[in-house]
Amino acid sequence: MKYDGRVHVSYLDWASLILVVVGAINWGLVGIGQLVSSTANWNVVNLVFGSIPTLEALVYVVVGLAGLYELYFAYQLYGARTERRTGSKRREVA
Repeated sequence: MKYDGRVHVSYLDWASLILVVVGAINWGLVGIGQLVSSTANWNVVNLVFGSIPTLEALVYVVVGLAGLYELYFAYQLYGARTERRTGSKRREVA
C-alpha cells in the first residue's frame, strides 16, 4: 500500500480482501448449515475440493494467510489515517 495523500492499493490487497470475504461467507454457510441440520454440509470448500484433501487444506491455509495480511493492511490504513490527521510523515512500506 502506498500513501501520498490518497491510499493506493495493490492487486495483492484486493486479492486478499476477496479471499477473506469468500472465507467469511463460507464460514457463515457452515454455521447456517449446522443450524438447519446437524448433518448438513454447506462448507463450499469441502464440497468443491473434498475429494482432494491436500488441496482443501491448501485453500484453508491461503485464506488464513490472507486474513493475516488483512490485519497488516488494516494497520497500514490506520497509519495512513493517523498521518492524514496529524500531518506527520510515516515511512512508506511497499
